[in-house]
Amino acid sequence: MGSDLTAQAASSGHASEPTGKTDRAAAPIQSLTEDYRPIFQEIARFRSIIFDAKLSSYDSTMSQGWVLVHLWRENGLRQSDLAERLDIATVTTSKLIDRLESGGFVERRDDPADRRSKRVFATSEGLNLVKVMTSIVYEVDEIANSGISKSELARTMTVLMKMRDNLRDRNGRK
Repeated sequence: MGSDLTAQAASSGHASEPTGKTDRAAAPIQSLTEDYRPIFQEIARFRSIIFDAKLSSYDSTMSQGWVLVHLWRENGLRQSDLAERLDIATVTTSKLIDRLESGGFVERRDDPADRRSKRVFATSEGLNLVKVMTSIVYEVDEIANSGISKSELARTMTVLMKMRDNLRDRNGRK
């Protein structure tokens, strides 16, 4: 496996291991920083840490919040539909719903069209949590965007959305 990765890196023109010396001007623009840390993953990780810390007093997480956001958009989804929209396994979705249900944020109800299936509904507490989460997103954005001009942010968002679309298209996702 390791030799496959080394061959792939060599054929792509990228070193298989950091050498400690980089010529950033000559190197192609890449998502690794000079210390070979993945910038996109770090941004997502730091945002998640801050978001979860701000949401902790509500005994919820960003992952659970995404379930609520989907229910805010369309309440009464089947668990399998939620899993598909969240792009996660049904078992993982079930665990998220279990936690939300124990917190009073959602409730499961029998699906009248399919008695083998359950539909998930956000409670009023769950819908209120979506409002809190929206406020937290703005707070995290303010932290992340500190010292960056509006024009820089606008250009960055345009580029990031294009990158997302390129990757989503490559994966055949919506």
